Order: sequence, then structure tokens, then C-alpha cells
Amino acid sequence: MELKRRKPYVLDPQADPVAQARELRALGPLVAVELPGGVAAWSATDLVTAQQVLAHEDLTKDAAHWPDLVEGRIPDDWELIAVVRGAAMLHQGGDDHRRLRSLASAAFTRAPIEAMRPRVAEIARELLDAADRGDGGVVDLRESYAYPLPVRVVCELLGVPDTAVSELRDRFERLVTPSAPGDGGNIQEAVGAIYASLGELIRAKRAAPGDDLTTALIQARDDEDRLSEQELVETLFLIMIAGHETSIHAITNTVHALLDDPAALERVLASDAPGKWADAAEEGLRFSSPVPHALMRYAVRDTEIAGVRVAQGDPVIASLFTVGRDPGRHSDPERFDHTRSTRRDHAAFGFGAHYCLGARLARLEIEVALGTLFERFPELAPADESFGSDRYSSIPIQGLRTLPVRLRAFAPATG
Repeated sequence: MELKRRKPYVLDPQADPVAQARELRALGPLVAVELPGGVAAWSATDLVTAQQVLAHEDLTKDAAHWPDLVEGRIPDDWELIAVVRGAAMLHQGGDDHRRLRSLASAAFTRAPIEAMRPRVAEIARELLDAADRGDGGVVDLRESYAYPLPVRVVCELLGVPDTAVSELRDRFERLVTPSAPGDGGNIQEAVGAIYASLGELIRAKRAAPGDDLTTALIQARDDEDRLSEQELVETLFLIMIAGHETSIHAITNTVHALLDDPAALERVLASDAPGKWADAAEEGLRFSSPVPHALMRYAVRDTEIAGVRVAQGDPVIASLFTVGRDPGRHSDPERFDHTRSTRRDHAAFGFGAHYCLGARLARLEIEVALGTLFERFPELAPADESFGSDRYSSIPIQGLRTLPVRLRAFAPATG
């Protein structure tokens, strides 16, 4: 049955994500929403509907099917333009998506990722060694640990120096955390700077190839003509940004959730289950998805989803934070419980053909980061009462700007 489109629910990047999730769920499984800039879309709010949207044969990631964009009603300086338009696999459908995804997929299969576990653990220990001053002072765990860990891992995978990401940090963050309406001009500047840097990186790698993913992609371009130069640049861009931004926020969100609920942390610490940190990582993804809203799919023809008529050309998103808090799927969903049987019933990595290529690596990073941190510092504690209040205001990313903690509950005694 076709339902009348209600007045759109305004997705406010500055709203409390928990309150917003409750309000969205109350409106139904597929809700008319308004994105920043007055852009209209539909949003899935429960797991079944989200999975249907993310894998629907009548929805595509190809923005050529979005009339508002094609006909110029979406301005080039729209603050979310960088996450809905491009030549990388994220923005492609059908054969082009499969072709681009296949070029990088071998690096993210189970065996190569599991082989990285010792190195990820080594990086985690090195970072904690550097952060531990032994004086009981305040440490920003996001800055000293959650940020550099996935950055170093993805740079080693790509065979590039850490500076390939860290020197562009402000620009990467600008893309996923636009600060205000009309921020698109700064977005375009950021994209241009990143692409220029990637062009330099590609030239350097062509001159000095290595045993790494960047070289493999360059060879696929130069020797096999399996992707264009623009696709090469944008594929590296996607792997770089997706390979660190999501993991950063997943780590900080989960650490915050555990420190915010000492009973939940105690349950994990007291458990002797060998997979407890993997379970905690999974529950963290459900409890506080680092991607609050998965943008965007477009209806290639009139279709019906969850009893709602979606017209050809309509954009459809999935509100992943809301999906993780679905009371129809999870008992007491606003409680962190790493033992719940439904902890994997979320869509934090998407679903269907566009399921996150790097999900295995991200899960490994989160698991290792949590286990290494809490086993070394079981008395880890929030630094003060403002802990967790410094949040990003963003549609693409949900997380914290800072994570101030004390590695030990009390400073060591001095003689």
C-alpha cells in the first residue's frame, strides 16, 4: 500500500543521536527525511528495511539516476557532495562496481587480514608505550591511539608513508564532518588537495613499485587497462579514507561506551571467553555505529519498500545508528552487552554488493585496539565529567573529537 509522504523529519547533524534514533523509529520503517541543504530522501530505520534498501535491485549507487543532481538542483558546494559523487567503487553500480571492487578485493580476504594481526598488535603496543608517561596525567586516547593505529595500518597496506594521510588529516576530516551549511567550497578545496597529493603518490610509486596494494592498482591501470586514471586516483582515495575514518570512530565510540558503563566493562574484563574482545567490538558497532547514515541510493524505477512507494529518482538512505538500536531486533538496545546473541545484527558495514570491502580489517583493528588497551590498563578511567561531550556534528560520521582519559585510575605514588 502506498503511504502519503509525511512532512520530512529533519536530520540535524547536531542532534543527540540516541534521541534522534528514537524519533526516527517512531515514524516507521521507511521515513521521509530532510538532509542538510533541504535535500529530501527516504531513510530506513530498522534492520530488515535497511538490508532491503542496501541490497535492493531497484536502487543504485550511481548518481546519474538522481535527477536533482543531474539537472543542477544540487549545487556543487553542497556540503555532502563529496560522499555522493565520484568515480570510485562506492559511487558505482552493476558491472563498473564489480570491476573496481575486484581489483582490491584480494587484499581484504580472510587469510591476508588475519596475517596482519601480529603487526596490528605491535603497532597498538608501540602507541600505548608512547602515550604512557607513567604520571597518571590526562591522555587524549583518540589522538594518541585510536587515530594513528588505523592510519599506520592502512598506509602499510598501501605501501605509503604515514604522512600520505596525516599531512592531509584536516582535509580528510573536512569531507566527512562538514561543519556548516554551505561548507561545500571548503569541501572542493579539500578534494582538490587530496587528489593532487594522490597524483604525486602515484607518480612516486610508478617510479619505485613495491609489494603493496597501491602498486597492484597502478599495474592494473598501466599494464592491464582495467581502470581509468581517474578511477585509480579515486579508488586509492576511497581506500585511504574508508580505511581509517570508520575504524577511528568505532574504536573511540566503543571505548567511550565501556567507560561510560563500568558494569559493562567489568563483564568484559571478568570474562574468560577467548573471543570476548571480538564480541565487544561487534557490540560496539551495533551500539554506536560510526556511520550514522549510509548515503545514498537512487530508485531506478518506481518501487515499493516497507509499504511505501518510492518514486523513480528518489534518494534512499539507511540510518545505521538507528538500525543498531532497533528494539524489534535487540532486547534493551540502549544497554551495552557484549554477550547478547544479536550483537552482529547491525548494518554498520552495510549490506549486499556494497558491503564494506575493509570490514574484516576494521573488525581486526577494533578487536586488537580494545584488547591491547584494556588488558594493559584495566583501570582506565574518564579524565573528567566532560568525557564524551566533544562530539562531531556530521551526517556521514558519528563519533568524538577527543577522548580524554587517565590510563590509570590513580597517579603512581612518588617517593
